[in-house]
Formats: sequence, structure tokens, C-alpha cells
Amino acid sequence: MVKNKKKKEKRIPRAAAVTAAVLALLILVGAVAGWLGLRPYLGSELDLTLLDISARTPSILYAYQPVGRQARSGDLHPAPDSSLSESPPRIYVPYEEMPPALIDAFVAIEDKRFWTHDGVDLLRTARAGLGYLTGRSAFGGSTITQQLIKNLTGDSRHTPDRKLTEIFQALDLEKKTDKTHILEVYLNVINLAEGCYGVGAAAERYFSKAVSELTLPECATIAAITNNPARYNPVTHPEQNRKRRDIILVEMEKQGYISAARRDSALKSPVELHLGATAGHGEPTSWYADMVVSDVIRDLCNRLGYTYEAASMLIYGGGLTIETAMDEYLQAAVERYYADEAHFPVGEDGRPQSSFILIDPETGDILAVAGAVGEKRANRLQNFATDTRRPSGSCIKPLTVYAPALEKGILSWSDLYEDAPLLERNGIPWPANGDGRYRGSVTVGQAVAHSLNPVAVTILEQVGLPEALGFARDQLGMKSLLLPEKGAEQDQTLASLALGQHSRGVTARELTAAYTVFSGGVYRPPLSYHRVLDRNGRVLLENPPDPSPTPVLSPETAALMTKLLTTVTREGTAASRMTLTAAETAGKTGTTQNNCDRWFVGYTPRLLAGVWMGYEYPAPLKGIDGNPCVTIWNQLMETCEALYELHPERREFEVPDTLVEVEFCPRSGRIPTEYCEDPISGCPTEWGWFIRGHEPSSPCDIHSEPPIRWVPHDPTDPNRIPLLPDDLIGIPLPPRGSAPRPAPRYPLWDFFRRHSKKR
Repeated sequence: MVKNKKKKEKRIPRAAAVTAAVLALLILVGAVAGWLGLRPYLGSELDLTLLDISARTPSILYAYQPVGRQARSGDLHPAPDSSLSESPPRIYVPYEEMPPALIDAFVAIEDKRFWTHDGVDLLRTARAGLGYLTGRSAFGGSTITQQLIKNLTGDSRHTPDRKLTEIFQALDLEKKTDKTHILEVYLNVINLAEGCYGVGAAAERYFSKAVSELTLPECATIAAITNNPARYNPVTHPEQNRKRRDIILVEMEKQGYISAARRDSALKSPVELHLGATAGHGEPTSWYADMVVSDVIRDLCNRLGYTYEAASMLIYGGGLTIETAMDEYLQAAVERYYADEAHFPVGEDGRPQSSFILIDPETGDILAVAGAVGEKRANRLQNFATDTRRPSGSCIKPLTVYAPALEKGILSWSDLYEDAPLLERNGIPWPANGDGRYRGSVTVGQAVAHSLNPVAVTILEQVGLPEALGFARDQLGMKSLLLPEKGAEQDQTLASLALGQHSRGVTARELTAAYTVFSGGVYRPPLSYHRVLDRNGRVLLENPPDPSPTPVLSPETAALMTKLLTTVTREGTAASRMTLTAAETAGKTGTTQNNCDRWFVGYTPRLLAGVWMGYEYPAPLKGIDGNPCVTIWNQLMETCEALYELHPERREFEVPDTLVEVEFCPRSGRIPTEYCEDPISGCPTEWGWFIRGHEPSSPCDIHSEPPIRWVPHDPTDPNRIPLLPDDLIGIPLPPRGSAPRPAPRYPLWDFFRRHSKKR
């Protein structure tokens, strides 16, 4: 027994030692694991430029002098209406102008240890973490510093990763700035319902007074909103707001900010709202300024991590310098034209809307824009050129059908396709052409000029739907086109890619910019600004020119497509309204299903412009004949061509030496023979452009037989039937030449041709 007792006494210290060693090892392992787990977050820092919203200097838009803008250098000067003011204006309140009661109310209810912690309240964080682990809460416990970071970055995910990043950013922020600055920015960015961001806007909205004039109950009323703006809105939920207001007043007394007497007096005070009127809008800025504001806010959010609200405050009050791509003379001309409603037709359902966007095809710079018809009366209105998506109709064909097919070598100008229905849908031939006719065998040139839908569908099937959609989205920036998803075809359909009947549509900006690819084969993204500098001159955002852009089409394909599109304005769907004579023109018309939208995207050797017309809420354009977009394009481009000073004057499109113009027979697509233009059995020849070495090489195999020659009867024969007019008999065929020439006119041939067309 004694022996066993001694052994037991020896075992106790040994067991204790082993237990201590295991615990030490576990602590060490936990420490190492914790350190390794936290290591990625230790260097987390907040971009301090996010705090620049405290500046109250309006941002300024600058334009380049036209002579130097192409190289993005030269003299900068403020653009017209260049000072950006928010509409309605945001009211920024410095810390010194805030009453102590307002500051104390927020601190008491949101973060009572704000003045003593280092950015993170360890006790509240520990409780929140325990609640997260037990499933009783999703974090919470954020300090005012952490809430400010969440408001500025927009990152509100309920994940451990986001929370740890926020914690270390808060610790870093409090080392670099003082608490009064943190509190000032926080109170100017928080959401306080009714469209109010910041206490200045809330004081005006709810009490029609300045922040410095707020009473204690009013301060507590505003502070009550921030926990849940929808639930504690004093206008829509006054009782809920008052209950939380009273909780705040009690907390303020407990924490020593107010006396019991002030608390009791404030608790007895009713919530008396004096709702302020909507703030004035001031003088509206241009359509171009609206576009730049939207683009800069988007890029601040996407590239630098700003929230929408923080980016808006920065652009309206951060004293930014924004170097735009605008040509102020062209912008003034475009806005002046669109302000006059007399330039636009009126249909059975009233005057439709329209938009216009002008781009330099060699740089992608947006030179001018108009977002709607009529005088612009406010800022940040709906811009039909940049914000609204509509189906593009036949304007999509050069981008998704003909250009990819030319690039893949699937077709050439003289190739023949059948313009005939491909199938029937409920007994109706599909696809139908705009004029309701089918033309039988046609060349690619004729199909493009007259926008023949069956040919476009046939060629698209040769290109492939995935390839066509991928080319438009990935190479031409048309991100509004939707990829297949969850069994839905979205825009990967024949109707979308060949006929422009998209799932949700495209913007005039992205559709027009896609046509820059026909200037040398390089797509240039549409740019409204080049650089954004903060108030200290530091570059925040930049869109530098690409010194060596990657072509998405060969120069030959781009030039061929341009030459094909000249047939649209010369003899095709835009010819009847095309009046521009200052330069050679190319382009494509578009009309959507049920005639709800009309388009024209056209260009000269120097300028590219897109025009859209339709009602704000899509409806057929009844009572409007033809395509008014072509007329608008002509009238504005006449002015813009005369004003544009950036490029030397160029009247004709450049053609690479690798292309050659060749005459061919449109019936066979081959080299004409002497019989092709015979007045009886032949047809007028056409001219087209081909890559050298790939032009037609074999003679026409349709008009290969000698034509029938009619011999007149004896004039004295009473049974003579005059088959040909006397003045036509014996007229020789005109000599063949190398230069394009008008087709000879033969009355009998014209008669046969008119009455033999399929209807």
C-alpha cells in the first residue's frame, strides 16, 4: 500500500507537467495559427483620398484647345458651364458648425467609447464575434470609425474577411487622422432617409433650418434615423423614430452629456417636423458634363473602391480637375440643334425622343453628345445616348455578320446569296425585309446596301452565333449584349445578332463606338475624359492612349467594310435622305421590330456619329415616314465637318494598296463578258472592292451565249410587228472601260427588268 501510494505521488507531478506542456503547445500553435491567419490583414490601410469629400470646392471640367487635343497635350481651359454643382446641392457641415448636442447624440447611441478607443472597441468586437460564432448575430459592434470605412468603401459583406480588413483599416486610420475629422466626415456621409446624406441635408429636410440651429430633441431625432433609415424615418414612421429618440436622450444623460432636467424636458417635447422644400437645381450643365460626371463616378467606384455616395461627394465638392475629350465648339452646335424641337418630326403619338453622339474614330474621344430633344432644364436627366438601351435593328449587321465573315474569308463583295424566306412562322415568311419584298439571287454588296435580312441570317449561320456574340462583346465593347445563362439563349440568337432584336438592347454610345473598328481595324473605347486630378494635382484616374493598339480586324477587312457601307448612303437605304457633300460617307440604317426605334450610324473620313429616335416608352413611330435619323445626321454633320479642326481636311476614305476595284457581273459574280450588258439578255455590271489576288478571275457563265439579234421586217410589209423601237436597232454596245460608269439606258431592257421582278 505504501509502495503504491509513493508511485501515485510521483505520477501527479508528471501528469501536471505533461498537461502544462500540452497546454503550452496548444497556446503556441494557436498563436502561430492566429498570427498566420491575421498576417494578410496586418497591413490593411484605407485610401485617405476617400476622406477628401470634406473639401467643398466644386470640380471643374477642362477642354483642350482643338489644335492640340489629338496628342492629349496643349492648352487647357475651363469648358463652358464647367463648374459642377450637385442637384440638389449637398450641404457639407464642418465640425466647428455642429452643435455639441448633435455630436453627443451620435456618440452616445452609436459608439459610447469613441473618444477613448483606437478605432476598434475590443469589448464590443469580442461580443459581436462570440455572437457570430454561436449564430446569434452577424457581427455588429462597429465603431463610428469602422462605420465610416464601410460607408466610404461600400463593402458591407457579412464575412470574417471583410470584418478583419475593416478592423485593421480602422486602427490604421486613427493613427493618421484625428477623431474630430473622422466624426466630421462620418456625419456628412451617413444615410438619413428621404434622400438625405449627411446631417446638413437632414436638418434642411426635416426642420428647415441650419445644423447649428438644431435643438436637443431635434438632434436626437436625426441621430435616431441612422440605425435603420427606413424604419426610423420621422416622416413615414414618426412613432418608431420617437421611441429611438427617447432612448438616445436617456443614454446621453447616463453618459453625462446632459443633465436629468434637460433629459426630462427633451423627452416631453413632441417631434415637430417642418419639412423643407426641395432644394433648387440651379443652372443646368451640358449633356456632356452629365456624361462625364457619370463616367467619373463609375470609375471611382470600379477602380478605386469608392461608394457611389462618396464618389458623388468627391466630384461635386472635392475640387477635382477633369480633363475632358470634349470639343466645345462641336458640343455647342449639337446642343443648339437639339434644343430646337422644330428639327424633329411629330408622329401620331406626339414628338419622339432622339439622341446624338459624335466620336473621333481614330482616338475614341467623344467630341459631343445630346441626350434628348428640347432645352435641357436640369442636371443628371435621362440621357438617351448613354443611359438608355434599345434594340439596334440592322445597325448590328456590319458588326456581327459582315465584318466577321469578311475577316474569316467566308465571303467577298460579289458572292451570291438567295434573298428569300428561310422558314415560315405561323404561316408568315421569315425573315422579312423592311420593304416586304424578296429579290432572289443578290450579291453581298446588294445585300448590305438594301439591308436584306435573309442574307444576313444565312451569313451569320456561317460565322457562328458564339463567334459573332463573342466578337461584339469582347472585341467591340458591346457589353450590353447578354451571354447565354441558365438555359436561356439571351442574345446568342439569329434574331439578336442578324436582325438587332436584342434581349435588352444597347446604348447609342456603345453601338456608335463599335463602328470605330472600321477605321483601320482597331476598336477605340469611347472616352469622355482623359484624366482626373485631385485638388493637390495628384492623378486619380487616367485613360492614356494606347501607343500600339491591337487590331481586331485586318486593315483590308476594315476598308472593305467601309466601302460596302458607302453603298448604303449612295444607293441603299439611306440614299434618299443623304445630302452631305463635304466628304465621302458610309453608314448603316436600322429599324426595330414594330417600328419602335430608328437608327443611323454613319461616318466620314474624319468623324463618326450615331443617331437614335424613339419614344421614351417604346411604341411604334406611327406617322413618321422614312428614317429621320439620316436627316438629323446630315444636318449636324454638315456643321460638324465645317467646325472640326483637329484633322486635315479629308474627303475620301483611304484604301490600302492591297485592295483593288473590279467590275463584275451581278448575275454570276464573275468577270463580265461581252454579252453581260446586252440590252436583251444581259444586265448592267457592277463594281466592287476585293483583296488583291482574291478578285473574280473566271468569266461569267450565265451570259455566255450570243444574244438574240432582232431583224426588222420590211417596213412596207403590212403584217410587220415592231419588236424594237427604230432608234434602238443597230445601236452598238458601249466600249468597255476600267473606270466605273453609269449603266446605259435601254427602254426595252428597262421594261423587261421592271416587269420581271419577283414581288
